[in-house]
Order: sequence, then structure tokens, then C-alpha cells
Amino acid sequence: MVDEIKRAKDAAYRSLSYRQRSRKELTDKLKEKKFSDKVIEDVIQGLEEYNYINDADFAFNWAESRVRTRRIGPIILRSELLKKGISKDIVDKTLKEIYNKYNERLLAIDALNSKAKMLRDMPENKKKRRLYSFLMQKGFSCEIINEILGEMEIEIKGA
Repeated sequence: MVDEIKRAKDAAYRSLSYRQRSRKELTDKLKEKKFSDKVIEDVIQGLEEYNYINDADFAFNWAESRVRTRRIGPIILRSELLKKGISKDIVDKTLKEIYNKYNERLLAIDALNSKAKMLRDMPENKKKRRLYSFLMQKGFSCEIINEILGEMEIEIKGA
């Protein structure tokens, strides 16, 4: 059993050396390697004691990275974090922190601008449908999308 715990710890350290992981992700990795539930729980608890695994830190770092690099909205981000086994309370707190730091509306506008350039020769009504769909797929709320597209329409008419 001691040997199995050592092998499980080594596998966990190796996995964590590539990137930070949630408790659930690391548990799943160790289960894939056929370690017993008791050994996995012991290893995970030890890693949590030394703060090698911390779901709150993981959630914030993951969310910040995704928002900065992919410009995604809170709907997609919530879904991703829940799939990674992060508790609903931590997800809610993380989303609040992230979208206080990164304005959701400005992220949506930034994503929209990059996509709109590709669609500039398209008829206006078709372009608007495509942009709406694009922002929905990125996880932005209908309110934000309608507000931004409404402003875009005013700018086009005013120009």
C-alpha cells in the first residue's frame, strides 16, 4: 500500500507539473491509472494540505486565462468550470471577480470587432445575425449582445 501511495503521489506531481488542476481533474487522472479510491483520497488530501491543489485558485486562474486569450463570456466560463468539478459557490465567486476585473461588455465588443472585420462585405441583416450567433457561442448574455448590436446599428446609420 505504501508503494501504491508513492506511485500515486508521483503520478499526481507529474500531472501537476504540466499545469494546475482541479481536485476532480486530478482524481480522474489517478482513477485512469487504476489507483484505489482510498489511495487517491489520501494523496489528494495531502496535496490539498500543502496547497498543491486549491479549487478556488485553479478556478480563478483558469477563468482569467480563458477570458484573456479567448474572450469568452460568463455562460461558457460557468459551464467549463462546472465540468472541471468546481463547486457552484466557487464558480459564482470566480465569475464575479473575473467580470469585475474584465468588463463583460468590453470583452464582447472586442470579440465582435475582430469578427465584424471578416464580415464587412456581407449585407447588414445577415451580418447582424452572424454576429449575434457568434457572441452567443462565445457565452455572452442576450442583454449584452442586443445592447452592443443595437449600438452598432446606430453607428452604421449615423455614419
